[in-house]
Amino acid sequence: MKKRLIALLMCTLMILGSMACSNGETSQNDSSAAETSKAEEQSTADSAGDASQAEDSQAEVSGEVTYPLTDEPIELSYYIKINGAMSATMETYADVEFFKMLQEKTNVSIKWDHNCTDDNFAMMIASGEYPDMINWNLGNAAGGVQALLEDGIIVDLTELMPQYAPAYYSWMQDNPDEDKAFKLDDGTLYQFVNFNANWEDHSMEYFKILGPMIRQDWLDQLGLDMPTTTDELYEVLVAFRDNDMNGDGDTTDEVPFVINKGYDAIKALAGSFGCRLDVQMGEDGSTIVYGPATENFRTYMRYLNKLYTEGLINSDFAVNEDALSLITQNKAGFTLSSMGSTLIANHDNLKMQNEEYNMVSVPWLIGPDGYQCDISDVNANPRSTAITMACENVEIALRWLDYAYTEEGSIESTFGIEGQSFEWVDGYPTILDSVKTNDKGWSEEQSISRWMLGSINYPNARDYRFYEQMNLNEDYKVDIQDNWNMATDDILMPPVVMTTEEASTYSSIMNDVTTFMETTYMEFIIGDKSLDSDWDSYVQTMMDMGLEEALACKQAAYERYQNR
Repeated sequence: MKKRLIALLMCTLMILGSMACSNGETSQNDSSAAETSKAEEQSTADSAGDASQAEDSQAEVSGEVTYPLTDEPIELSYYIKINGAMSATMETYADVEFFKMLQEKTNVSIKWDHNCTDDNFAMMIASGEYPDMINWNLGNAAGGVQALLEDGIIVDLTELMPQYAPAYYSWMQDNPDEDKAFKLDDGTLYQFVNFNANWEDHSMEYFKILGPMIRQDWLDQLGLDMPTTTDELYEVLVAFRDNDMNGDGDTTDEVPFVINKGYDAIKALAGSFGCRLDVQMGEDGSTIVYGPATENFRTYMRYLNKLYTEGLINSDFAVNEDALSLITQNKAGFTLSSMGSTLIANHDNLKMQNEEYNMVSVPWLIGPDGYQCDISDVNANPRSTAITMACENVEIALRWLDYAYTEEGSIESTFGIEGQSFEWVDGYPTILDSVKTNDKGWSEEQSISRWMLGSINYPNARDYRFYEQMNLNEDYKVDIQDNWNMATDDILMPPVVMTTEEASTYSSIMNDVTTFMETTYMEFIIGDKSLDSDWDSYVQTMMDMGLEEALACKQAAYERYQNR
């Protein structure tokens, strides 16, 4: 089950929330009062009532949708971060052709708020002024999801979804593992998530979104095989260091392994050592542990210290926010990247600049103890959409969101407008070459974003056939997913939900623990602290901060999850 869950919420990257726009003026329809009444009732329901609702929600899907959704035009406000590729070519999702079509079809316009930051989201919650819909890491709100429901911020959708979001609801009913993952312990439904849809069998398709990348042309130049283990990687990095890989006559300007500030590459490689820089499943498969407090983490730190000491990683990894540019400058040979990275999206453009350039995926590396673990659990990027109690048109908002989970809406949100951005070729939705290319210097992903949502983290049933056409050119089709899918999910946690009290306790403790860990592990890597004489005090300091109490909160939530 875990393997099916991990890649469900993609993305490429975890920047969160912002100040929401105020509600736009909405026209009242005949059902608005009833909608408001339902929302208010749901916000005050006790746990027993919620459990009863969960049972009732198994009723037959009854919703039938006709368009437009309303005779009179209405406006809904939507707080959602704009995708990086899209922000390079437009200011708002309103400029995407799919959303233009959706407004015409539904008679619903959207007031978009893309000003999303951690601070702005916190200010929004504190202000009590919410948009109609929020796309956010809901579990990271103060007190977690339970607090958002108990405080009357978001709407309990348990009873409403079968009738007003029948497409989304049917997906969850047909995929019980995912249904379990994306509701609360008592069965409460509250969110819309994005996933990769296979329409043949109404199942969800998955792939790993993060993995190692290497300069294949550098390997070929030295006659080296693709590394499959962390030990083999070390030997390759040494070879990259000791040879003039870019041929400029300077053997000192290459950086074998390049890491950007933010330690994403460090996080990812940790999986080969059986640890994460966060909570994880212990070796017994049932106990929650803190990865950076385990012996596996200490082994990993020894490995990185060795790479650092021998000049195999960039010495400024803790502060350099643009270190990956060394790859495009022909000065670096290995990193860990995501499916949405510019290294992949711009591969062809980079190859045009340097015909020898060939950055390819690496099989997920096996560590010294045999670990080959993915580190990106569901909670790493759970941005999903909820409807707030400020919404005066809950039923219409539900139907509007639900369109992207119908087969027609899924294809249109993924591929754009038939005849303009894609066409059917032997029953296959084929993106037109004319929308992939442009004369403005945009990447392929930037170019298509004018028409469709593609791979962005937006709540829809994203047609998996998109990935067979985008960012996976002939050089990549064979190996990226095959290689990255070698990673296992053995240490990853399912998407547990803590109670308000647990979430508050956990957050207050882990904020301090994480800050201390991030500072100290840097010192371990560069050698300012000893992994022998300073390790025990490092672990004890985190224990003194309350780490065991925080882990107990996660453990309790995990045990409830097992009983959903």
